[in-house]
Amino acid sequence: MKKKLLAGLLALGMAVGMTGGVLPAAASDGVAGTYEGVGTGRNGDIVVEVTLDDDGVITDIEVTEHEETDGVGTLAFDLIDTMVENNTIAVDAVSSATLSSEGLIEAVTNALIAAGVDPADYENDVEAEQGMDTTYNVDVIVVGAGGAGMAAAASAAEQGASVLVLEKSAAIGGNTKLGEGTYNSADPELQASVEMTADNCAEVEEALATETDDPELQALIDDVAADYAEWQETNGETLFDSVNWHALQTYIGGGSIDNIELIRLYAEQAPVTLEWLEDEIGIPFKSDYIFMAIGGKWARGHQVDLVAATGAEGDNGGRVYIDKLEEYATERGAIIETNSPVTSLLVNEDGAVIGCEATRTDGSVITAYATSVILTTGGYGADSELVLKYSDGAITTTLHSCAVTSTGDGLSLAEAVGGNLINLDQIQVHPLGDPIDDCGCVSEFVGNWLSATEYLFVNKEGERFINEDNTRYAISMAELEQTDGEMWLIVDSSEIADDDTRDELIESLLADGHSYVADTLEELAELIGVDPDTLVATVEKYNEGMLNGEDEYGKSASADSVIEQGPFYASLRTPTVHYTMGGIEINTEAQVIDTEGNVIEGLYAAGEVTSGIHGNNRLGGNAYPDIMTFGRIAGLNAAAAVAE
Repeated sequence: MKKKLLAGLLALGMAVGMTGGVLPAAASDGVAGTYEGVGTGRNGDIVVEVTLDDDGVITDIEVTEHEETDGVGTLAFDLIDTMVENNTIAVDAVSSATLSSEGLIEAVTNALIAAGVDPADYENDVEAEQGMDTTYNVDVIVVGAGGAGMAAAASAAEQGASVLVLEKSAAIGGNTKLGEGTYNSADPELQASVEMTADNCAEVEEALATETDDPELQALIDDVAADYAEWQETNGETLFDSVNWHALQTYIGGGSIDNIELIRLYAEQAPVTLEWLEDEIGIPFKSDYIFMAIGGKWARGHQVDLVAATGAEGDNGGRVYIDKLEEYATERGAIIETNSPVTSLLVNEDGAVIGCEATRTDGSVITAYATSVILTTGGYGADSELVLKYSDGAITTTLHSCAVTSTGDGLSLAEAVGGNLINLDQIQVHPLGDPIDDCGCVSEFVGNWLSATEYLFVNKEGERFINEDNTRYAISMAELEQTDGEMWLIVDSSEIADDDTRDELIESLLADGHSYVADTLEELAELIGVDPDTLVATVEKYNEGMLNGEDEYGKSASADSVIEQGPFYASLRTPTVHYTMGGIEINTEAQVIDTEGNVIEGLYAAGEVTSGIHGNNRLGGNAYPDIMTFGRIAGLNAAAAVAE
């Protein structure tokens, strides 16, 4: 694979060199000098300067320009030390940053071409030396260093437990680090700025009218009814919400098929965990803003304040969770081993889990013993074979927006010790995947308009086909029925007017062909190949519904949601595997349940590797409170078990 990739990059480098893509530095009489090369990364060009000595040996590589995502794509730049130390371009891509890695290698290759040397002379393989085997004796082992894992590590370390975190990738973060970080939680103080519309009231009252023979569901409905009656008496104007309503929406939004006891705990603890993240971990959230995530069904989304956290705007709030949790956990003694995939759990004669074994990528073995092991390895959305298998052949796309590490490792680890796996056929397909780059990434275009209420979805005929604030599942299924299984996402400029902080990103998306812009709807229709009269009529009818409160598809009507202020933008979207709701069965203590319904002693699990919260559809904004809340609960209970 390495040689094949390298051959392709060398051929591309030669072609780029002949068309001006290689930018040689100042002329040098000999080989010695610094030369510039350009490669294509995930988000744009990667420009490097490569310094050679008189013998043509690489002495330095510096990335001078790039647009790769900090903490994700930039992980590829860790390859530079290996390339310089071994005078080679024959390095394996970082698995979580493949396109960025390929762009870096291409850029260095082009710099070598600019120097007049043969890149084939720099193909020597790097001989990895095997490290030493290691044995750990700790209180708590966390398997997987995504959001749930780092929350578990932080909460366990906070209680004084000794913690070892084992991560198979070269970097921590997983899916959590890739997302914008929206955190759903009932918050009456912030929600006081949101109007309770007639559609909002109708949604609550429709849920309260649900008929059921399930006593657990009826009890939850009764609790919401009591909350709603109190709101009507004391408020009646600003947005109603409560932990019970959050729980009921999560249950109903997930197809009414999951564990109400777990869902109640999730909704009740989401505000508690949010306070912990803010006050203890130090994650800043915007204090004057709450919104409805697309597919979220209710305005309870809290947004990370990236300016406060990093000093810069952006939509990658997920990395703030990871950075802050890592800092908090390691300050309290947690040890993190990367490049260390766990191969098996260790079990004693009574069937209790007492540790695990991992094999580092250098071949050395880690044997770790602990009172408790917490599985937080994420889902299986990046493994197309598992998706096809568990969906019984229904989901055939290989596109996904998951971290490449989401390959179901925790499922096999739990199953090997008797853990029960449930709801494996429940796989969420996100409607806003990116067909332009033939990948499952949810476009950065979406992050620039933030609220689902300002979107309009049309098919390739220019017609609406779905309520835009419906669930992701419903939107995706409707989208798959449209021409080519794709749709156009239409927005106007009202959300970005007088805000130049997003101009650069928007311009790059337009330049790369991810989006189109026009001053009029007619011009936009021409650009995207839609009949202008049809698109204009669709928008006019949509706007009428937003203004008179009678939308034909039942979208929550608001004058703020009309599409009328030019210029107008369009972005092509397609369904993509986004989240897996099936996984390991757990109880409210985050303990793993076996196939007989019993607790497996010493084994906990949290996050996307588990099941029981989201049913057949995870509401937008519900993932972060789930992984953080149950990660925290698992860490607290695992630490408490040490003292027992």
